[in-house]
Amino acid sequence: PSHRLRVVDIPAGSSDLESTSVVVRRRRHRCDRAAPEDVKFELVDRGPRFRGLAPLRVIRPRMLVLFAFESLLILSVVYGLAALTLVVSPDLPEPHVDSSIWWFTGLFSILLWVTQSATVDDQSGLLREMVLFSLISVVTGLAIFVVLWIVFLDLLRLPTLLAIEAAIAVPIAVGLWRWFSVRFSVLNATRENVLIVGTGESARQVCRWIVTNLSGEYAVMGFADENRARLGTLLAMGARVQMDYQSLPTSAPGRVDRVIVAIDEKRGKLPVRQLMELRLLGIEIEEATTFIERVSGRIWVETMLPSWLIFSEGFKTSELRSFLKRAADILHAGVLLMLASPLMVLTAVAIKFDSRGPVLYRQARLGAQRREFEVLKFRSMRHDAEKDTGPTWASESDPRVTRIGRIIRKLRIDELPQLFNVLRGDMSFVGPRPERAHFVRQLEQRIPYYGLRMLMRPGLTGWAQVEYGYGASEDDALEKLKYDLYYIKNNNLLLDLWIVLKTIRVVLRGSGAR
Repeated sequence: PSHRLRVVDIPAGSSDLESTSVVVRRRRHRCDRAAPEDVKFELVDRGPRFRGLAPLRVIRPRMLVLFAFESLLILSVVYGLAALTLVVSPDLPEPHVDSSIWWFTGLFSILLWVTQSATVDDQSGLLREMVLFSLISVVTGLAIFVVLWIVFLDLLRLPTLLAIEAAIAVPIAVGLWRWFSVRFSVLNATRENVLIVGTGESARQVCRWIVTNLSGEYAVMGFADENRARLGTLLAMGARVQMDYQSLPTSAPGRVDRVIVAIDEKRGKLPVRQLMELRLLGIEIEEATTFIERVSGRIWVETMLPSWLIFSEGFKTSELRSFLKRAADILHAGVLLMLASPLMVLTAVAIKFDSRGPVLYRQARLGAQRREFEVLKFRSMRHDAEKDTGPTWASESDPRVTRIGRIIRKLRIDELPQLFNVLRGDMSFVGPRPERAHFVRQLEQRIPYYGLRMLMRPGLTGWAQVEYGYGASEDDALEKLKYDLYYIKNNNLLLDLWIVLKTIRVVLRGSGAR
């Protein structure tokens, strides 16, 4: 690497460069006054000599390379399917073979891009992405198959057969490639080097999260601190303070791909000019809360500032989005109600024979905009479960739960009557779970931003339910709030579909119930 030398004053007798061998070309000291007797040469690493390519980092080369490779993979699969189909059926009409291949390649590449949201080494995110991509591909392939069949009135045409073949083969091929790339760390060479600006607890948490969960995607180069005297200080997970704020524009380019700002108190301490210079050089600057939201699917409430909520993207709403979500709610609730009706009748009979009391349990909960409504559930506890204790969370092996109640809580059957709440408009199919007013008042006093959960309709299932599980304490409520805020900020129909699919998995496994 190339270097440049800066002359700075140091106390007499200092020998900082004794262990460093540097060849320096002497230059005349251009100053009217005499040169200081004691000087040192400060070594500033400028990194490799390809800084002119820095703007390419803005488009995240790692993801660009991944998408380009997967597009080529899709092209290969579609071309192979077309060739194999023509070999098996040589008499098959083959008008516009090339255009069909390119058309289907472009279509499935677009579908892959639309569903692409996970990081390369986020295994749970990649699973979500591949399930959604597979479902959408199969549905799209079937739709094209039916349309072409109706138009041409002939199943034995290459585009018609290619639509259904590609809809099945492309997700399988991409899924196998994703598994292989994650299992054997194929793309580790393209990891982003991350510099964390800040040395407080927030910065250390970011470092721990990256090293523990995202080591294949990011490499923590170190920290930047306001105080130059702390250079070399070990902070977390083997990462040290590598530079101070003033040296960011000269030390970071060529060595750093992304800067994460994790300063606990930004007022008066944020190195605005230095960060601006780095951004203009093509280095991505990301606030810690935004970074954690993007890579973990939750929002850090502890470090989140009101200004972040105000200026960040998301929280999008419109009449069309509201209409589509409501239509999806009615569709999901109606279909599930028809399918589950026999099971609900059997559950009602079992509850009646098992213990005294009504079949349905009605409880006041707070919905959107704090509007109170009665949530319906199959009764799973004794009729007088809270007579002596008052409102309280359920515990492991709760003695108040009946024999049938333990089964239906484990399988989430007790929640099925809430489908009527969804159809009635009190709830959505997907959203933050509704909570009782007693607990809301209690948690709002101790957890910041807790009231934001009630900005939208509560849900029968939600992001927090499938990602975190059952909550029975204030700490659990805080963790679930992080997921709820993420959903409120980023909710869309694709995320809802993924939550529904994960809910099925949770129900079948019987996990997280009490």
